[in-house]
Amino acid sequence: MFEIIDQSDDLLGECPIWCPRTHRLFRTNILGNELLAYEPATGARERWAMPERLASFAFTARQGVLLLGLESCLAFFDLATGTFMEIGASPGNLGTRIGDGRCDRAGNFVFGTMHEGVPQERVGAFYRLNAQTMTIESLALPGVAIANGICFSPDGATMYYCDSLQPKILCCDYPSLENQRVFADVIDGGGPDGSCVDADGFVWNAQWGGSRVVRYQPDGGVDRVIAAPASQTTCPAIGGPSGEMLYCTSARVGIATPTDADGALLGVSVPGINGLPETCFAA
Repeated sequence: MFEIIDQSDDLLGECPIWCPRTHRLFRTNILGNELLAYEPATGARERWAMPERLASFAFTARQGVLLLGLESCLAFFDLATGTFMEIGASPGNLGTRIGDGRCDRAGNFVFGTMHEGVPQERVGAFYRLNAQTMTIESLALPGVAIANGICFSPDGATMYYCDSLQPKILCCDYPSLENQRVFADVIDGGGPDGSCVDADGFVWNAQWGGSRVVRYQPDGGVDRVIAAPASQTTCPAIGGPSGEMLYCTSARVGIATPTDADGALLGVSVPGINGLPETCFAA
């Protein structure tokens, strides 16, 4: 079972990524407008204030510079100087914002948008920031209410994704986007949220409201379920000093009486796990 690693009371923790360069786990607190970095060796935590909600990000080829998926735009951010450089505005429809995002194996940033209206409608979409041309490309995938779960197989030939309001994880051939299909049904309550892929091609998915992270086999079958003390688990990541830590962010937003685990960074040692470093944005 997961345990509390860093009790930071994130309103909406998301997008954990292990940095092998600095041996820190980066994540965002979306509703807190901040980027955080946690160092397991010392327990130290560093924060950077964001000008607006930060939904997702990626490391870049240049150490210390991140590609940010802010609510209204994509931007580069220098950790040392705190400098932002906007790349392009969000391509989403009115009433949407940038949400989940992750680099494909070629170093392009694939991201989605989500609808902020009530009720949420399927007006969100998936896009790709091309690292060679620095242009934002629309991906021919069905509309979603909350684009989420973006990740890629180790060979880059399969893209996984979901709409968090639908109880299923989808996938397709990549980059052709052909053969769009259901990868796995999410059962026993909870909605599919963020995902990551390990070196063996297994997909780890955090399930909002399900208090768990589920590891799926490459054929979509359930391999294992790891329970969490937080009800709203949001996204997993593999890393740590030994490479055998499974981390997971969580959220406390909307919980009337949150526990210490709600909004904390969670972690559990999984011996034998084979992590796969996230690809850096290539530009």
